[in-house]
Amino acid sequence: MTPRVSVVVPVFNRPAFVGEAVRSALAQECPGGLEVVVVDDGSTDETPSVLAALAAEDARVRVIRQENAGPAHARNRAFDEARGEFFALLDSDDIWLAGKLAAQVTLLDASPTAAFAHSDVDEFFEGQDGAWTRRPGIVSGAVLRTLLRRNVIHTMTVVLRRTVVDEVGRFDPTYPPCEDWDLWLRIAARHPIVGEPERRVRVRIHEGGISSDPVVVYTQACRLLAAAASRLNDSGHADGGFARRQASRWHVKLGRRLARAGDGEGADDAFARAVALHPLARVSVLRARLFPKRG
Repeated sequence: MTPRVSVVVPVFNRPAFVGEAVRSALAQECPGGLEVVVVDDGSTDETPSVLAALAAEDARVRVIRQENAGPAHARNRAFDEARGEFFALLDSDDIWLAGKLAAQVTLLDASPTAAFAHSDVDEFFEGQDGAWTRRPGIVSGAVLRTLLRRNVIHTMTVVLRRTVVDEVGRFDPTYPPCEDWDLWLRIAARHPIVGEPERRVRVRIHEGGISSDPVVVYTQACRLLAAAASRLNDSGHADGGFARRQASRWHVKLGRRLARAGDGEGADDAFARAVALHPLARVSVLRARLFPKRG
């Protein structure tokens, strides 16, 4: 019997956490059944043996191994191997809470035009105290403008229709670590989404978790937003001008970051691109040059 949901789990060197993540998926009640497709992205530690034990425990677990290529390639490989109507995204160090899949599949069944469902998260800090101070709101409906401002989607909460991936394309590995944001933008330009404020996933914050240099994140944000603006303008989308303004705003943010880091040439390039995208950004550029430590 073909499972209705394929849980997509990319993993690289996570032997201490991946078992708990996969078991949290296997414990879900899922209308139509589920499978767990784990792509081992070239792990060099005990992860393969942990995954072999999981597959031996439960026939719903399938493990695919590939040379290390990054999480976007790993998720795309899982899409290739998956059989379900829905792709449910799970990171190898996070934990789904009880009822997560059933609630989101029901939500999608009740919202047939929605491309994907997502939810809030409950974060916990491995071996330390702490909490998020800037939690994004949970959004539903036509969310393109929201996503052009910033990425507010928790990837590990998303349950995505296979037909939408077939339509808009997969994760673009040229945007690490922002390939999820790029995909949400491509989807939101065509389809609504549905969100719920319930915290459906426990997100593990720990040393060695996925984190990036802010300059890298800002650089990729500028690239993907400029590409989104170009796509929207070329297609005559009503939000093309808004997208250019947001791409310009992110170039100003990048320029300010680079100026703080002492990269004057890089800052000049970012500021010039900001003005090229939106001439009125000159005022913001002037402020950023005068006060690079603000914002």
